[in-house]
Amino acid sequence: MNTMPFKTAWWFRNPHFQTIWPALFRSVPQPDYQRQRIELRDGDFIDIDWCGKNQPDRPVTILLHGLEGSSDSQYIRGLAGLFSKLGWRTAAINFRGCSGETNRLARSYHSGATADLNEVVDFISKWQPETPLHAVGFSLGGNLLLKWCAEKGNQCPLHTAVAVSVPYDLSIASKTLDDKKGIASVYRMRLLQSLKQKALHKVRNGLIEQDASAIHDIRNLAEFDQQLTAPLHGFESADDYYSRSSCSPHLAKITIPTLLIHASDDPFMDSHGIPSTTDLSASTQLELYPHGGHVGFFQPSFRGSSYWLEARITEYLASNMKQNK
Repeated sequence: MNTMPFKTAWWFRNPHFQTIWPALFRSVPQPDYQRQRIELRDGDFIDIDWCGKNQPDRPVTILLHGLEGSSDSQYIRGLAGLFSKLGWRTAAINFRGCSGETNRLARSYHSGATADLNEVVDFISKWQPETPLHAVGFSLGGNLLLKWCAEKGNQCPLHTAVAVSVPYDLSIASKTLDDKKGIASVYRMRLLQSLKQKALHKVRNGLIEQDASAIHDIRNLAEFDQQLTAPLHGFESADDYYSRSSCSPHLAKITIPTLLIHASDDPFMDSHGIPSTTDLSASTQLELYPHGGHVGFFQPSFRGSSYWLEARITEYLASNMKQNK
């Protein structure tokens, strides 16, 4: 049960305020991370940043960041720090090439790379088989989490999942970002700049056989996905990537308790791409709010501002942990 629906001050309902403020102006202490590297079957690696005391009886919540994020993203750090205070452990996953070190292969991560998540969860499950597992995914990480949960079906090893500000339909999300004008175009520019810099670094180091000038000339996310994401990850085209990697068609297959948190004014996703309750499984709950932006849900106050998102995620997970005891 949600005892705390999201409401924000009237003067902070603008979706860009909600999106930008937590990402750029929030100060979050650095969690006491302990890094662990997982060697993947294809010769690459993924780095996990653990937080909290290593006691097998304490639940572990796997945290999955968004596009070009990492365990250092403010929303990941905030949740890891809060959970640590509660005595919970977190495993913040850095997708390939996102931990501060270039990954070894030409390929990277993408919205539908469920095989990578499967290897990580399988590793944790075998390492600590008695530990209850939960997961929280943000944006791209949320799409990845939901698609993986659907693929696992009744065999999903997680107790609970939470997905925030998910680009449920990647084609709609890509078009939404690429069509943005004015201040909203900053989102596309920042993401694209980071993606292109990583690709150019791989070109210089011989990992990608691609013309550097062609990468420099990429103007939007759809072009990047067409020229790089799709061919490097076995897709025929950007459209094929979007179609095969979107979680939207698979949501009804999720069997574990799952919470979806989304804002109708999310600037990263047109409202037409948000699923309806008829698209969801019986175990999935959608909380759709008129305001909140993208991974925002900030509540400013002269008496003390708060980040509602972390409190709501904590409430939901705690409720399900009690039920699983």
